[in-house]
Amino acid sequence: MIYEKIEGGPELLAWFGQNPTFPDAVILSLSLNRTGASELMIHRWIDTGAVDQDGYRILDKHAVVTFAFEDFMDLQLDGFSHQNVINGLILRYATDRGRAGYYGLPKVPEDIEIELRPCYGLDGFIPRRK
Repeated sequence: MIYEKIEGGPELLAWFGQNPTFPDAVILSLSLNRTGASELMIHRWIDTGAVDQDGYRILDKHAVVTFAFEDFMDLQLDGFSHQNVINGLILRYATDRGRAGYYGLPKVPEDIEIELRPCYGLDGFIPRRK
């Protein structure tokens, strides 16, 4: 599992008790820097399946998760808006999207990508080296 191998990943797994997939998570911010660190901040929680006396879902284990990354290989983003909710986040080793000619760095097997699955607002792929 890739979360076990990244900084802060084991703590994230312990907090959520499972591999986080981030359904209905809210993107709070995305900061892109040409050099140095860039950050993606996401608010996520666990839906308990229960509702309170007013009919609202009871949510637990709220967390603001920050993904810090450097050395972009490529960037494919779409749909930024005033409210950016994703259908999920997939963290995996980078796959070949047929865009290697556009990469600023040569691809290596350890490259990781973040996929933001579309729901409302921002979605896309962020392949990076670190």
